[in-house]
Amino acid sequence: MQVKLSEIFIPLINKSTYSVEELFTLALQPDFIKKTAGHLGLSFVIHDDQEGNLCFAENQEVLPDYRITFCRADVLNIVLAQVSNQIIRLERDEVTIPTDVHSFFSKSINKLALIKAQKKYLRRFMLEQRNKMVRRERSALSQKICEQLWDLIVEKDVQFIHSYLTMGSEVNVLPLLQKALDNHITVITPKTLKKRRMQNLVLSDLKNMEPGIFGTYHPKNAKEYQGAYDLIIVAGLAFDNRFFRVGYGGGYYDTFLAHQKTAIKVGVCYPFQIIKRVPVEEHDIQLDILLY
Repeated sequence: MQVKLSEIFIPLINKSTYSVEELFTLALQPDFIKKTAGHLGLSFVIHDDQEGNLCFAENQEVLPDYRITFCRADVLNIVLAQVSNQIIRLERDEVTIPTDVHSFFSKSINKLALIKAQKKYLRRFMLEQRNKMVRRERSALSQKICEQLWDLIVEKDVQFIHSYLTMGSEVNVLPLLQKALDNHITVITPKTLKKRRMQNLVLSDLKNMEPGIFGTYHPKNAKEYQGAYDLIIVAGLAFDNRFFRVGYGGGYYDTFLAHQKTAIKVGVCYPFQIIKRVPVEEHDIQLDILLY
């Protein structure tokens, strides 16, 4: 894609020539960002507060909170590699912008895109494998994990537990939560909200539930809990022995766990969900224990 520099950068008023250094001070043309996103096969989401300097280009298969981004630095890397003049005229000088995603993005962004692709594959594969499990096997493994969790609760004298509520083929921790309630341990479970937020509700009765968003459910008419936790039980689709996990892609638990500095964070899964190495991004939170 051959373009003039005036199509890429917004010129300064009453200025026709620029040095290479001065290009770093110029904002990007919104039309250029939108056109480039189109050539890369990505949709473009406009953010007015970024003044054209940052573009969010979103692959339709990626959740909005995990967009691939390209910024002015990525554009400059391509432009500066082709500009050899000491004096640059935006209306005269042209450069070639790649139409291939991997050629355009920086190495760090390419790596991020690869990680997201790996996570997407793992989610699909592990969910398929988990759903194929025989109910009897799933029940036996879940019971074993619940026994390990109870031993940990007793050992650490846990009084406040945060736990997911079992859905589909996940490890069934509901018997463990009922046992905790029977022993007067406070159990808190999440209510999924929009924009990667969770409201944490006190559980009193596993039979008194109501549906939430994305097929979830949560305690009905429950009190919100805003205190500290002794133990947090976390589900997932893939784990490794470093205690990193691949979740469902919403980012809810990583956002939540990032603020839980003192609680013991325990991942639970079936043995086949443990792989050699989970792809990790900067926002991913490392757990403390993995039970399976």
